[in-house]
Amino acid sequence: MAAEFTHLHVHTQYSMLDGAVKVKDLVKRTAKLGMKAVAITDHQNMFGAISFYKAAKDAGVQAILGSELDVLVGEPPRPGAKTAEGVRRHLPLLASTLEGYQNLVWLVSRGHVAPAGARGASGETLVYDGVPSIRLEDLEGRTKGIIGLSGCMGGLAAQAILEQGEAAGLATLTRMKELFEPGNFYVELQDHGFPEQPVLNGLLTGLAKKLDLPLVATNDVHFAERNDADAQLYLQCIKTGRSFTQAKEHHHDSAEMYLKAASEMAHLFRHTPEAIKNTMAIQERTAVKLKLGEPMLPTFAVPEGYDTESYFRHVSREGLESRFAEFQELGKSVDHDAYKRRLELELDVISQMKFPGYFLIVWDFIRYAKENGIPVGPGRGSGAGSIVAYALRITDLDPIPYNLLFERFLNPERVSMPDFDVDFCMDKRDQVIRYVMQKYGETSVGQIATFAELKAKSVVKDVARVLSITPIDAQQVANLIPRKNPAETFTIEESLKIEPKLKARYDTEPRIKELLDQGMKLEGLTRHAGKHAAGIVISEGPLWDHVPVFRDEKSDAYVTQYYKDDVEQAGLVKFDFLGLKTLTVVDIAVRLVNARPDMLAQGKKLDVARIPLDDKLTYQLLASGETKGVFQLESSGMQQLFKDLRADCFEDIVAAVALYRPGPLGSGMVKDFVERKHGRQPIAKMHALVDDLL
Repeated sequence: MAAEFTHLHVHTQYSMLDGAVKVKDLVKRTAKLGMKAVAITDHQNMFGAISFYKAAKDAGVQAILGSELDVLVGEPPRPGAKTAEGVRRHLPLLASTLEGYQNLVWLVSRGHVAPAGARGASGETLVYDGVPSIRLEDLEGRTKGIIGLSGCMGGLAAQAILEQGEAAGLATLTRMKELFEPGNFYVELQDHGFPEQPVLNGLLTGLAKKLDLPLVATNDVHFAERNDADAQLYLQCIKTGRSFTQAKEHHHDSAEMYLKAASEMAHLFRHTPEAIKNTMAIQERTAVKLKLGEPMLPTFAVPEGYDTESYFRHVSREGLESRFAEFQELGKSVDHDAYKRRLELELDVISQMKFPGYFLIVWDFIRYAKENGIPVGPGRGSGAGSIVAYALRITDLDPIPYNLLFERFLNPERVSMPDFDVDFCMDKRDQVIRYVMQKYGETSVGQIATFAELKAKSVVKDVARVLSITPIDAQQVANLIPRKNPAETFTIEESLKIEPKLKARYDTEPRIKELLDQGMKLEGLTRHAGKHAAGIVISEGPLWDHVPVFRDEKSDAYVTQYYKDDVEQAGLVKFDFLGLKTLTVVDIAVRLVNARPDMLAQGKKLDVARIPLDDKLTYQLLASGETKGVFQLESSGMQQLFKDLRADCFEDIVAAVALYRPGPLGSGMVKDFVERKHGRQPIAKMHALVDDLL
């Protein structure tokens, strides 16, 4: 019978500049090896948990969710003292239940942000020696539904034995057994060919027997296949700044830390077959099914006598009446009944889709901004098609005259969360976020992770530095990688196919071949985590009750470890707080105009919201191409389009913004539109239903 085995100790691209296997490649390799499941245990994070879970599910592979935590042993040195060697120890943890997953999320977050109730004596976060860490006491009451492994040679038990002897190892394992539920702590055996491991494994096996603890065999996986070992070493060199030669001299490396086949692992641990068998026992116990795609909004406090839906309907109807009053003041006549019918239709759809709370949250922080003199954009995207959004002053564009479709924004036939892109004055955006933090709680508001990757040009320069290739030579090679568009280059592999000079150097210069070969293996791996420029999530209760978090080093803000798609899959709802410099400039200009002596003397005030959309002087300015500083209209290409178009109405602006995109520009549609506007080209009739539109 063929051996069965499950890898339970794996570092992916999210063990940044250490793990050299991408999540998608890990899943593919696991499936190719015929394995039923695989775990990820990235260093003190769960950045890849959701994307791994989804990729594994799509491939028919069971995802085992885990993380390798760093545990701080003993007291840290005093400030300014040199870091003691080996003060941190590794502890791999795997979720075996949904509660275990939630405990794991809490523990991983603890190392980064010290959630309330889990801080050190002085309230400090234990980011020690540059690495987020926990203490063993943090595990107390948090290990239910979690399977613990004793770790690699850097683990708690192994280091206790190596530094202090067998008795220290026994004490450590005894403590670990106490911390975990019965049967949930395993003594880990590894063999990567390191000289210490045979003796260490013998001692660990003996201690496990003495304490009646089960054994489990793992491979400390950092790359997919044996021939990727050098690539992983290059990755570590990028992280440490060493050259490849220096790393080879000092690095305790092993080409064995790859995703081995079950037969290889069975042969390696043939004298302890129960350690192989127990990987399958753990696999059977770790089939956690996450609840994905179920939005969880924070509670929006409503006045007494209302629930969320009734208050939402109340403020929406009240808001529409306020708009009617404005129309009357401006001498604008509208069909009140038509507006009310549209409002009630939208209210019913929004309520049916259970989104009143979302609208109230957005309405509230926009209202705060406007009441405190913080400029807010008039609205962009499909949200401008909602009369409810207009009534609530989330947007300031009346959708009725322009026949904008509410269904483009929300459609009961295609259930998805509404998404308002809200622009705020760049200088005062943070004030609005602070208001949201005060309202919902600082620990309930966070930004969203983004990940910087090793891109083609940058990875060429990084690997060149490791190979001691001069910066000038590295730049010359990087310059041979062509661009797809202004924001993106071709990959190294693509570039070798389309750039003859690069291919020639690859074929004739061994060092350049090595540079590009290793660059191709590293390209696309994750360099570091950051925060999204606009995305904010608001949770019911602390963020770490729902998703793992970390702190942004620069701003000290809470940041979800899941990026925008994954964080929404995990149930948190994204709100976009966009900082727009144009609004800041307009705000300054309006204040300067209103401070002029003639304006003050006449008691006048400029209100940009009341500038009519048919103002002739504005269109003369636009038609002259003087659009510098006008949002979305200021590029040289757009300036030329407005000159050619001689825009003289609001619909021309709408058409220009819609047309100025790669597809229409490349197809000649823009030129056709200009020619037809000026009557120089006939407009072909298609059908009576659309002839008026054309």
